[in-house]
Amino acid sequence: DDDDDDVDDDDDDIDDEDEDHHEPPKRLTQLTHRGMAAHILQRQLGGMPRGGRSYLPTPTSDWRSETAAFHSGPQDIHYSTSHDGHPRCIPFCATACNNSSLVAIGDEEGRVRILDTSPASKFDRIHVCFQSHNNAIIDLAFSPDDTRIATASGDQTGKVIDMMTQAPISILGQHTASLKQVRFQPGRGGGHVLATSSRDGSIQIWDLRCHGGPVHDSITLERDAGLRYTTPRHITSGCAVNSFFGAHEVMPRHQTRSVAGLSTSALGTTTTTTDHADVAFRGEVLGRLSDVSVTAIHWLPAGREHLLLSACEADASIKLWDIRTIHTSRSHRAPVPLGYTAPPTSHTNWRHFGVSSLSLSSDASRLYALCKDNTVYAYSTSHMVLGPSPSGSTGSHSFASSRKPKHAPAEQMSGPLYGFRHDNFHATSFYIKSSLRPAQDGRSELLAVGSADGTPILFPTDERYFRSAIEAGTLNSQNGPDATFTATATVKNTTSATTNTFFSSSSSSSAASSIPGSRSTRTSMRLTSADRRDQDIPIIRSVGGVSYGTPLVRGHGKEVGALAWARGGSLVTISDDYLIRCWREDDGGAKARDLRVNGETEGRRWARGWAAVDAEWDEDE
Repeated sequence: DDDDDDVDDDDDDIDDEDEDHHEPPKRLTQLTHRGMAAHILQRQLGGMPRGGRSYLPTPTSDWRSETAAFHSGPQDIHYSTSHDGHPRCIPFCATACNNSSLVAIGDEEGRVRILDTSPASKFDRIHVCFQSHNNAIIDLAFSPDDTRIATASGDQTGKVIDMMTQAPISILGQHTASLKQVRFQPGRGGGHVLATSSRDGSIQIWDLRCHGGPVHDSITLERDAGLRYTTPRHITSGCAVNSFFGAHEVMPRHQTRSVAGLSTSALGTTTTTTDHADVAFRGEVLGRLSDVSVTAIHWLPAGREHLLLSACEADASIKLWDIRTIHTSRSHRAPVPLGYTAPPTSHTNWRHFGVSSLSLSSDASRLYALCKDNTVYAYSTSHMVLGPSPSGSTGSHSFASSRKPKHAPAEQMSGPLYGFRHDNFHATSFYIKSSLRPAQDGRSELLAVGSADGTPILFPTDERYFRSAIEAGTLNSQNGPDATFTATATVKNTTSATTNTFFSSSSSSSAASSIPGSRSTRTSMRLTSADRRDQDIPIIRSVGGVSYGTPLVRGHGKEVGALAWARGGSLVTISDDYLIRCWREDDGGAKARDLRVNGETEGRRWARGWAAVDAEWDEDE
């Protein structure tokens, strides 16, 4: 009994203590905030914290795991030899098949050579080679089913070639200057509709189902001349079903409409000439001096295939066209686009830079524009298609979903979300391009860009690596002091130094490249603090104290221009050093690590290239 009394007394004491120290119940912690274990459980259950482009903060890998395994050996080199008696010829462009490991290379002699990037094949051997032009081939594109290939040449024409016979089936001859790009329409186009852009400032829409008159092709006639009899080939001139003349000329103010909350310094200040002009290469035919060259075009994917994006040499503005409603003639110039983006504020305050290439992400949510200020700008295609609301935010209406009235003004679209920049990335010419590897077959999405330094750069596009820093809004605090930017007429660009560790001012740009026949000038300009405040575009240079982006070093000795991602995940780069190189991704990264760590011993680095990452990445755990 005494023991029972003692227990009762202890219970009473505990009850008294609970009454004296009563605490409110704690709020339940959300699953997304419970650390790594919760995120692993969430991933196993198939749930995501939010809809749309979602990500898991943890567990996450280092972004270098997506790029550090690339390497290239002597067996991955193809020498661009000439067929006209010269030792070698410069390759100009590259494109990959959509359904196989083959890539097509166009050179300055007008030939197309097909190479196989499969590890089981020899990359140095030509799979197929044929002549398509008597001038340089500036761009190539395969149809969705790879049965046709389209060429854009410096002889002012393009061709559509049957890959089975390597014979042209249509000649695209409406342009009055050398062509810049050619692209097949996805979706309902079915390989019959394509677009071309040119230095004459126009964009032409072609439909191969509509035939023009018969034409004679001198190259085909020379090929057919021989002892073997072949049936005559019927070649027709292409039929342009829509034309945008003066696509990037300055639009009158009554044809533009800016929206509150967006930058208003758009095309009203666009110039038609720049000191980084799209200068013609050797052998290319010049256009008229007053035309603004359309340097890049890109279709939106299936479902929005009636929408076409374009960029030019004069500024960084991107225009959105609806090919269903717009039609112009040479006498009625300056067509009105569906919408346009304003150039970055720093460009308006200092000088304009053109765009040389456009790439679309795997899910078509991001558009990447390679700009001549040594920056790759990322845009939201949703904002482009839906259009801004009157308050400046993304609206619920879609000015791209229905036909636009004939005389309706162009809508101003949102500017860049952010940009990529790297110390080894220098876009000194319009021949430097970008290419995006889609996320498929277990491989991540990567953006590859060429460079005048001979080192292509790989940028992982997964925004989980830098989204938190952008959302933190640390741009103003990390811009650093004012800097003096000097534009010098030299071939190699020099980027001004800043004290920024994560973001840098979007106005940090390179020196102007020299222009043949122009007088060398030197100008300098100091940005004021007010200009700094206007530069609200996050420029991503480093993440976690590590420079963002991986250069592929020692692969080339001169400018790397065009690039192409092959079906198997390999990257093909072409350069002015006459080399065509294939970069392969080693499973586990052992080969690339060996080249980085063991140096030149035993000649292991001879004729090889590798992904350059920080030394800490290769340290043994």
